[in-house]
Amino acid sequence: MSTDTIEKNNNIIRACKIATIIFIGLVLCADIFGYIISKYVVYIWIGRFDTLALAITTAVFYFCTFIAYILLGSVYGLLNNMCKDIVFDKSNTKLLGIMVWSLVFIGVLCVVESVIWPAAAFLTVIAFFMALVVLSVKVVFDKAIRMKEELDLTI
Repeated sequence: MSTDTIEKNNNIIRACKIATIIFIGLVLCADIFGYIISKYVVYIWIGRFDTLALAITTAVFYFCTFIAYILLGSVYGLLNNMCKDIVFDKSNTKLLGIMVWSLVFIGVLCVVESVIWPAAAFLTVIAFFMALVVLSVKVVFDKAIRMKEELDLTI
């Protein structure tokens, strides 16, 4: 691989790490204003004015932001490993597994929210689709690690 390509890849990884930090900051802001955001969603978007709808939406919101921290932490860890040229390693597949489960849990929470707001079912589909994509990448990494280990044994 040329040094130009390596430098481009390192720049992409750096940009992704910065974006991940920005997203962590956005989730932190969402946590700070979570109750206000939940009220806005329930009263304006959903058009419901009952306490149960507000309580469920607020709970789902905060559970999702908690899981988002885990997800973004895993993304940052994976990018950190890539910076260190640790690519086909079991620690990366563990991080990808954490990402998959985080997305699945967010999808389940969106199913709960769809009881209050049927349009949240769309968020469920997105979360499960993203989990499928990350799971596919995890399987590729697992297979590459296994092939690398087999190759190391033959040498």
